[in-house]
Amino acid sequence: MSKFQNRIILATGGSGGHVFPSYALAKELSRQGYEVYLFSDSRGHQFSDSSFLRVKIPSAHLQGSIGKKLKGGMYLISGIGAALYHLRRLKPQAVVGFGGYASFPTMVAATMLRLPTIIHGADAYFGRTNRRLAPFVTGIATSFPHTENIPLAYKDKVNFTGLPVRPDIEPHPYMASTENGAFHLLVTGGSQGARVFSEILPQAVSLLDPSLQKRLRISQQCREESIRETQALYDKTKSHVELSPFLDRMGERYKKAHFIISRAGASSVIEAALVGRPALFIPYPYAMDDHQFYNAQQAVIVEGGWMMREKEFTSKALATFLSKLITSPWKLMQAAVNIHRLVVPDATLRLAHLVKVIAS
Repeated sequence: MSKFQNRIILATGGSGGHVFPSYALAKELSRQGYEVYLFSDSRGHQFSDSSFLRVKIPSAHLQGSIGKKLKGGMYLISGIGAALYHLRRLKPQAVVGFGGYASFPTMVAATMLRLPTIIHGADAYFGRTNRRLAPFVTGIATSFPHTENIPLAYKDKVNFTGLPVRPDIEPHPYMASTENGAFHLLVTGGSQGARVFSEILPQAVSLLDPSLQKRLRISQQCREESIRETQALYDKTKSHVELSPFLDRMGERYKKAHFIISRAGASSVIEAALVGRPALFIPYPYAMDDHQFYNAQQAVIVEGGWMMREKEFTSKALATFLSKLITSPWKLMQAAVNIHRLVVPDATLRLAHLVKVIAS
């Protein structure tokens, strides 16, 4: 069978949390001889990868004023029309949706054409888009053992596969910081809401005992427009800091980290768990359906991480928390072991197998 009879379409939203899992699956499917296409809007195509071909599908939120909703509806209709055209042209064996509003037109078109379909729910809360699609798709894949809000009527479609992650993210033994040694803190704010980290983190560090400040080696994702101001705040402390809008070599950074402070997107939680690094998760308060709370809760339940709501995330509270944690290496080592329990090591292979099953 030629590769043109082995086409798989991956439909994804535009954020890294949606795109990176699709990358991981694309690489595995490509290795197995499939020709993989990525259907997304312009945001989803900003990430460079050679594992798949790309098709741009118009899409938009149906939120805001009546005017914005009407405009979004027009984009949605246009996106469904474009997806129908390309799906008929490419005749894929299966279509896999990774969530985000940009994936919705493609998944609607795929169900209209009665193609084999899977929706992958990255979060520990089954969101609105997936609930709308659930009655019509062939299968549902989940990242966490327990996912809230999946209707009982669709339970027989559910397959717990885990969440595919970038290939450079790998398990690595946790080495505790010595009493006077460097303590590596990795801070990833995600594409939304990183500004609060830029304000709270340096203020919290300034409240720490100078002996603890000296030990800190901080790698922090920071919005470009905030770097100068944030650096000026850190300059008043004795810590060593690297600020960047985009942190590269994440696999190496995870391995070096003693502790992580992060938003609670599904990829952020699962990547920390895969490497085996304890973390403090600050759910993005405006995430749809508050899904980041449910993701963070998974790490808290296994005692592999901590969670603070943003309203609780003050410089004083964070300073108190860090002061206790940095001086409790055994607590961190136990949390590192515990958080790893969230991981499905072969998640990419499991999802690829599910795709093959529904495509056959």
